[in-house]
This record gives sequence, C-alpha cells and structure tokens, in this order.
Amino acid sequence: MSRFGLGFIGAGGVPGNDSFTKILLHMDGSNGGTSFPDVNVGGSAHTWTPTNATTSTAAAKFGPSSMLGVAGYISTPAHADFNIGTNDACFDFWLNNDGSSAGYGIAGQIDSGGTLGGTACVMQKNASGFITVSMVNAAVSATTTMTGTTNLNGSSSWTHVAWSKAGTTFRLFLSGVQEATTTFASINSGSTPFHIGRAGNLGTPLSGRLDEVRLSIGAPRFIANFSPPVAQYI
Repeated sequence: MSRFGLGFIGAGGVPGNDSFTKILLHMDGSNGGTSFPDVNVGGSAHTWTPTNATTSTAAAKFGPSSMLGVAGYISTPAHADFNIGTNDACFDFWLNNDGSSAGYGIAGQIDSGGTLGGTACVMQKNASGFITVSMVNAAVSATTTMTGTTNLNGSSSWTHVAWSKAGTTFRLFLSGVQEATTTFASINSGSTPFHIGRAGNLGTPLSGRLDEVRLSIGAPRFIANFSPPVAQYI
C-alpha cells in the first residue's frame, strides 16, 4: 500500500477526512444540481451558496459529477474554521481548465476593494495560464505571491493542485510535483465569505471544473513530491 496525506490508500477511498479537515466538497450531485454538501468531519457544517455554478455529470475526477463554473462559484460566510494564522495548513483540489485560456479565480477570501486588511489568501489561474497564490500576513504588514510553472491554458485534463504550509514554509504542487516555495510567517484571518471558483469578492469567476476540494488546518499534508490521490477522501 502507498502512503500520502497522513493516511493509507484503501480500496474504496483515501483517508484524509479527519480532525484537520475544515472543508470537504466531493461536488457530487445531479446534472445541473445546485446543492454542494460539505462533508468535513473536522469543522462546522458550512452551507455553500452557488452563483452560476452547478454540479455537472459531463466530466468528473471522482464520483458522478464535478462543480462546473461558467463564470460561476460557490461561497459560504467567513468562519473561524478557515483562519490559518500560524497553523500548518493545506488546500488541495482537482482542476479541469476545460480548455480555457482566460485568467480566473479559484478560491480565497478578499474584499471587493482588494485591501490588505480584507485579504487572507487567494488562489487564481492568471491570464498566462499559471496558478498563483497571494497571501497577507496576520500583522497585515506584508504580502507574498507564489506562482506555479505548469501552463494550464488550453488544457482539458484533470490536474491535482495542492498548496501547503508547514511552519513558515509554503509549497505549491501541481500533479504532485513542487513548483514553488516561499517562507512567510502567517496568514491573515478573512472577514469576507470564503469563495470556491472565485478569488473572494474580487475578480473573474471560474471558467472550468473543480472536484474534491479540501481545506485542512493543523496538518500540511504534503511537504515533498507525492503521487496524487486516486479516489475521494474518506
């Protein structure tokens, strides 16, 4: 058996829905569905409200469907579950760019004015096709941005993306390969809704598909190159 993400791979799924898991969205539903159950066992129950986003059975990484965003996203109110601060953390998911060559938001918390005080962490695919992660520290005195090296423009393949924090070391992995790293002390707490499919209250929403979205706080999950998950987290 192989090991990753603090768990062993089993026949029916991959352990990883545990006390560290604060968001877990399998994106399972009917075609055109607007329900996005959060099945995390480590945090509170979060209700996700869609805006131009549905579950689609046309393509999925795992299960019957994925989240399809046609300039669409889902969001839930700010919550202490999402506050990283100085804790270890990981945000990972599967992205299908659906052939797009446009820039769009993927996830995060930021106010509509893009102020430092209103920003925690946001992830986007920029117009050049690369994943970027921008962060503000807890003291609201410094920012940093990480940028991947895989160009996703025009791709319609599923790509596993993982952003992790272990101590003060941040890493960005695509398809299990580390593409960027930086050192940063902490992450500001967000006061605006947490968005998936958009970079918070700012910017262009997703034009593509997302599946198996997980936020973990208290565990970095991935600190070196790894084989991407082979099934849903359980």
